[in-house]
Amino acid sequence: MPTPLVTVITPVHDTRDSLRPWFDSLREQALAPGGLEVLAIDDASTDGSREELRRLAALWPEAITVVGLETRGGPGRVRNEGLRLARGRYVFFLDSDDRLGAEALRRLTLTAEVCGSDVVVGRVAGVNGRWVPEFACRETDDDVRFPGGDLAWTLTPSKLFRRELVQRFGMRFREDLPAYSDGPFVLEAFFRARRISVLADYDYCYLVARPDRSNITCSSRPADRLRGVAAAVEITNRFAAPGAVRDEVNDRLLRGDLVNLFRADFPALDAAERTSLVAAAGELVRANLTEPIRLRCSESQRLRLHCLQHGLVDELTELVRHESEHGSLPEPVTATASWTPDGLRVRTRRPLPTLVPSPVAWLAGAGGPRIAQETADDETVIPLTSLLPSPRLALHVESTYAGRDVTGPITPAADLSPRRIRHGVRVYRLTPLPGPRGELVVWVAPLRLRRLLKQRLLRLLGRTSAASDA
Repeated sequence: MPTPLVTVITPVHDTRDSLRPWFDSLREQALAPGGLEVLAIDDASTDGSREELRRLAALWPEAITVVGLETRGGPGRVRNEGLRLARGRYVFFLDSDDRLGAEALRRLTLTAEVCGSDVVVGRVAGVNGRWVPEFACRETDDDVRFPGGDLAWTLTPSKLFRRELVQRFGMRFREDLPAYSDGPFVLEAFFRARRISVLADYDYCYLVARPDRSNITCSSRPADRLRGVAAAVEITNRFAAPGAVRDEVNDRLLRGDLVNLFRADFPALDAAERTSLVAAAGELVRANLTEPIRLRCSESQRLRLHCLQHGLVDELTELVRHESEHGSLPEPVTATASWTPDGLRVRTRRPLPTLVPSPVAWLAGAGGPRIAQETADDETVIPLTSLLPSPRLALHVESTYAGRDVTGPITPAADLSPRRIRHGVRVYRLTPLPGPRGELVVWVAPLRLRRLLKQRLLRLLGRTSAASDA
């Protein structure tokens, strides 16, 4: 029996309705006769998938072999079974609900043959809202040095692998991982490959999100996905010394996969599961979060990683809930201002208290001195004289929020009306107003003595007149 050019390995589990499009896309492949071997491995399906596979195989017996597993083993075990049986010079992993472009295998194998590539990555397209890292295949490059070209963001196995590479190093999928078992395999292939080629000239594979979102990435438990992330980090740390390469790959794993475990469904988990998940993720973050990775984080990612790093279960729960309900992060610190006989009282409030580890905030005036505020009791009084003699003072609260300096608004209290103060021989009028960005603006205007005497005289005359009328 001649050796096929490429073996396509397809795990199947309860995807009967998707098998016909999968089959048609394989039948369309522009390869020479005998060039394609398809191993369809049914993982103990219960919806008639195995029977449908056998019906399709009967239409193309020279290419398709159906293998049935009687007990479910998960995607890792199924793909390993395919690797054990594969005869092709190259292997391609195609899920049963995905499909290939008609020219995909011909173009991929041609590139591998001409360039001597161990891995060929073709551009993929998402279907039914399936997210794909389009930026990872921006341009065709025959020789990409991993992790260049954002390859760390494309860890699905829908790629062409030289089988000799897999055999030489005994590479296999982790069978103990119910989810994300493909990431460690793909990462190891990237690290070991002598040459990786990227093709951006064609849609090679269409990755389909099932309408009921039953894809294993969506339906698996967060704890199982976390184990998959940890396994991928373990591969990265084995092959890359501390430094830029390790940071670039772990950046994708921490900011992408790990942070995405803590989204809208996280608060709905029971307290014990949330605590366990944060504890396990915290170990991963503390061991692998570096400053270069932290600097790449968005505000939302940085706060989640901060909570995980410090084991802040309740704060993370409230943070995720607030962002899910309001579409934004909570204000890190807010304040309300009111008058006292001695000055301007500022009461600070933190919606998520322990996300602000620093006990010191600042009340900053535009162009003026900063007045330190000890926030242990969340209150301070700014002496009235500290507001002088600036004609305009814009006040806001500055604090440390999960490792970053941030500002918060100061809201005037309802009774914060204009008032006068005497400073030396001068009298000033202080008028507090809300500023355009939430800051409290205090306008300071000196009052002339002649005007003050006139106003006092008018008041006296008004009282005298009222007394006479009485």
